Amino acid sequence: MAKTLLIFGSLTGNTENVAYKIQEICKAKGKEIEVKNALDADASDLTGEYSSFIFASSTWDDGQLQSDFNDFIERIAESKPSLAEKKVAIFACGDSNYVNFCGSASILERVFVNEMGGKKIAEILRVNGYPETEENQTLIQGWAEKLADLID
Repeated sequence: MAKTLLIFGSLTGNTENVAYKIQEICKAKGKEIEVKNALDADASDLTGEYSSFIFASSTWDDGQLQSDFNDFIERIAESKPSLAEKKVAIFACGDSNYVNFCGSASILERVFVNEMGGKKIAEILRVNGYPETEENQTLIQGWAEKLADLID
């Protein structure tokens, strides 16, 4: 079983594509990551045997979470599972033309690190525009390779 769970919220597919790219890069470095859509996630995913989590959302409007991820947070709000002793990494996709570029990352950090007690293990990855650009592919590759060294 994978010791790391990546939960993503994606509307256009960009964040989902980045999630699977990160899974692929980490697998090449010997790390297994399970990827799950926020639509299919619930509080039990956070209280299971995972020791590391990656939370990812696209950013909408002026810095808001993607709706499926927002719904996930609402579903777990009552139980508020503790992520103490769990490693947490975050990435977001967005557009730097907006004032609150990748604002969803700040929400994810507040919820899963500040409120739920997860241990942030890497700087937030902020993907600007289309993930398939050469610049973003290089950024994603470097972040995922570093992350692979930090997760179990």
